[in-house]
Amino acid sequence: MVHPVMRRCLPYVNLAIATSALVFQTTVLYPWHEELDAGFRKLKEEQASQLRDYHELKVKYLEMLAQKVDMVAAAAAAKEAQRR
Repeated sequence: MVHPVMRRCLPYVNLAIATSALVFQTTVLYPWHEELDAGFRKLKEEQASQLRDYHELKVKYLEMLAQKVDMVAAAAAAKEAQRR
């Protein structure tokens, strides 16, 4: 059985704990959350930029590869024409 003094003090203890939790959330956790969110946005932008750069390099490489294949095919066709 709970002592009567404890029964009267319990709501005040509960209020103190809830108030301290709210103060902690608003002064520590929320600003930290905003800072993390800004960092994640920056990271996402950097990743998108790097992905664009990678795709541009990939397209240039494929174009260069296609030109080399065309040159080899033209050289093979010229060699075949000389044989005849």
